[in-house]
Amino acid sequence: MTIAPLQAAPNFSGPLTHGFLLVEPTTLVHAPELLALDMQPCTPRALAHREELMPQLVDISALDDEARALATACWVAETHIERPPVVCAWLSSDAPADAICEHVARYLVGPGADGNPTFWRYYDPRVLSLTHAVLDSSQQRALFGPIQAWQFAWAGHCWCVTRSGADTADTDQPSGWPRREQWPRINCSEAADRVLRRLPTMSVEHAAQFPIALDRVFSEAILSGHAMDVDALVEYALQHLRLDIALDSETRGSKP
Repeated sequence: MTIAPLQAAPNFSGPLTHGFLLVEPTTLVHAPELLALDMQPCTPRALAHREELMPQLVDISALDDEARALATACWVAETHIERPPVVCAWLSSDAPADAICEHVARYLVGPGADGNPTFWRYYDPRVLSLTHAVLDSSQQRALFGPIQAWQFAWAGHCWCVTRSGADTADTDQPSGWPRREQWPRINCSEAADRVLRRLPTMSVEHAAQFPIALDRVFSEAILSGHAMDVDALVEYALQHLRLDIALDSETRGSKP
């Protein structure tokens, strides 16, 4: 299976006038001004009792000009600020807010690597970036569903995943949910984030390929049969990616 690199998002010229922001409520302490915006929780039925911890959707079209300016500023800041993501994504879709909330919620809970229910924070850029290198195209189409474009900030750049293939009304969760054999790779998201934070800012060209390179190295570690904790996995990845990192830095330094 050939995995395409991440695609850089088009140059942004604000303010936002449509679409939706997807906000992580547990990190709102880093951007408390967003609490002034109306938000709609994306809550799966199984977690109705923890609604306050579920990702929140902001409908840009429903905001007044002042609120749109605030939403835009917080979204733009995600690319440049080094902290846990608050605004995890900007979503473009013709579907109404209720339908987007329902779709996002559908993929939050399902069977994990051991078959037991797990909460999948796939909307977090630190998870989504690696997930993009793991899921096949049909899984990605199902995962994004009615969302035509999903933009997220990661590695100092803004990326856009567009829905490919024909529109479909299929809402069956297993079609977009990770298969059991994919979970060990997706579960390397924490290690991937720690590797990224140990490195200097990458060029957009190198960053676009980096999730694929990380997945390759993590897969090699998994297939080697050696049990590794996150610390060991991070060091293993840094050691094996050192040449790629050096070449990217050298290439950037040689540009006029």
